[in-house]
Amino acid sequence: MKAHFKRGIRVELPVKVEPWMKPNLEGLVKHPLYSTWAMVYHMETAARMLLVPYLDKDEEAVGGAVLVKHLQPAAIHANLRVCARLVSYRDNKVTTRLEVYDKSRKIGEGSHVQVVMSKARFVRLLRDARTRGRHGQG
Repeated sequence: MKAHFKRGIRVELPVKVEPWMKPNLEGLVKHPLYSTWAMVYHMETAARMLLVPYLDKDEEAVGGAVLVKHLQPAAIHANLRVCARLVSYRDNKVTTRLEVYDKSRKIGEGSHVQVVMSKARFVRLLRDARTRGRHGQG
């Protein structure tokens, strides 16, 4: 991890809510609003945007945990801001605080943990997952 990766760094991801971002849930729910799954996707994207510039060339990271509260609805075509702030980097765990705003109104908040590892370890994990998938092992 690069030395200037410090607590408090921030990134912001602008998001325009598109119709495909509404909930579908296997046809059970079709509200014309910004879905929680889309919010999680955008939060994870912002957390990744924060981390990637600081990874060394031999490092990779994977998502390890997400905690999200969807506080308020946002309409289709709303312009949102997803804000990510580094709160800790301990051992190989990176924790990012996330907030989503529709104008000045906070509509979501949460945290995301990414696990940093060597690219060699990542390749081994991918290979093991593919092997288990082909053999139907759980």
